[in-house]
Amino acid sequence: MAKTAKREASALTRVHILDAAEELFADKGYDGTGIMEISKEAGVPKSLIYYYFESKDEILKELINRLVQESLDFKKDKFPIEDADKFLTKEGITRMMEISYPFFLSHKRMYQIIHQEALKKEFIGDFLMKLQMSQQESIDYFEKAGMKVDKELLKFGHFFLILMPFLSFVVYKEKWSEYNNTDPEKLHDKFFDLLSDITTLIVNKSVSKE
Repeated sequence: MAKTAKREASALTRVHILDAAEELFADKGYDGTGIMEISKEAGVPKSLIYYYFESKDEILKELINRLVQESLDFKKDKFPIEDADKFLTKEGITRMMEISYPFFLSHKRMYQIIHQEALKKEFIGDFLMKLQMSQQESIDYFEKAGMKVDKELLKFGHFFLILMPFLSFVVYKEKWSEYNNTDPEKLHDKFFDLLSDITTLIVNKSVSKE
């Protein structure tokens, strides 16, 4: 019993450190954040940071791992294979986006970090490798539903024309609306309408019933 409690406390401490680092990386940037600041934000000794993580770089990699895993778990929970046919139409795709949007908003800080770090080769390579897991999951989703998939087209369209615009909208919507004196909710509706058109086109070009 004591060992179980100790393991649970250890896991919570590790999560607390990751959460503190995520907040600081999003607010101050990865390069602008030191291990000492993470220890202060997490309320733990600096030595404990190094007990769980070898370096700041490992913390960032673990944050990416956590984001990818949570994303995969979310998809499996919200979009069962038997519903795959629904996501070949604009109506179904729009519904998928509306279901996904709260998840993306809840991870906004991580998408801010991704935008900040994306041009660094030591970061982007690891990020793209992890993203392959999400893209492959999408391919598997349609194939398991008995559909034929153009894998390269779906990967390309998913990254450049669906995922990255969606992340940009999550990160910049409020500031863009403020700068352009636009109602954020009207912007939301326009964005979803346009992106669902684009997504429908990509899905229908890359996925078909056999």
